[in-house]
Amino acid sequence: MKKLLKDINTLDGSLLIRSPNWLGDAVMSLPAIKSFKELVGSASLLIATPQKLSFLWTLCPFIDEILEMTNSKNIFENVRKLRKKKDIQMAVLFTRSFRTALECKLAGIPSVVGYGRTDQSIFLDKRIVIPKSKEPWHQAKTYLFFSQALGAKADLSLPPLQLPNHWRKTSSPLIVSVCPGAEYGPAKRWFPSHFAWVCRKLKEKYGCHIQILGGEKDRLPCEQLKKELPEAENLSGKTTLAVFFEKIFSSHLLLCNDSGAMHVGSLLQTPTVAIFGSTDPQKTAPIGGHCRIIYEKVDCSPCFLRKCPIDFKCMQAVEPRKVFEACDQLLSNQRKSYTSE
Repeated sequence: MKKLLKDINTLDGSLLIRSPNWLGDAVMSLPAIKSFKELVGSASLLIATPQKLSFLWTLCPFIDEILEMTNSKNIFENVRKLRKKKDIQMAVLFTRSFRTALECKLAGIPSVVGYGRTDQSIFLDKRIVIPKSKEPWHQAKTYLFFSQALGAKADLSLPPLQLPNHWRKTSSPLIVSVCPGAEYGPAKRWFPSHFAWVCRKLKEKYGCHIQILGGEKDRLPCEQLKKELPEAENLSGKTTLAVFFEKIFSSHLLLCNDSGAMHVGSLLQTPTVAIFGSTDPQKTAPIGGHCRIIYEKVDCSPCFLRKCPIDFKCMQAVEPRKVFEACDQLLSNQRKSYTSE
């Protein structure tokens, strides 16, 4: 590891980071990737990212260049992109996949660093093994362990972003964004009828505008919520990632599951209420502030399954009134902050 630390401190080319493939994971990797930039100094920091996440990295002033990777079965498409960047001297993989490690080796990158004890290990020049712990490790801490192992400082705080100048948050009407989906699977999704009940109560009290947000894979829960709440504006599958970010930024409250949207809300400092079911807040809660977690641990949670094989007890235990009370408090604080200005 001392040799690797010396190598990264003397880079005269570029350092490549392979981004996680999920939006929430990518947000949680930001502290670690920012620390890599501080470590390499004047050397270029490149991020290789799935195309769907590219916009996130445009907001990061510490990223020097973005390489968009494809999900094509033909890995040589990505290999060709990497080969064009002839000055990449080291790649650090925040993915555990066999494929991403193979792409870097085929591209001729001299030093590839990734997770030890995984399928990708055979293609790595250096393997970083995450230590076993009795307590759950937060995912952001796992990413930060990589940069610490290479000599960076430990700092779990989210870095400042360079947001578009035209983004605004207006005082009226109050806007509530609801994201009833979770791309990982239905075990992470609270019930559309419960989301609708909370939204109706908020609209009765605040006269707020309700907008439903989600990606293409979230269309079903979003459409189910729209049926329960006809007055809401359903934008699911109709926005780019850039517009999705802007909508959340301009909102006064975000109500969602444990999902990428939750991490975006935290990143953009939008007050957020997030509902956990099959997953563990100790591992994936937002690392920024402005978020209230609603989690009722039951005897079978966290199971981390995509689909509940029994009675969905964890989500059944989350009472709509409790969610409403958390939303009510955050939205009330938002209204007060505008009336006092």
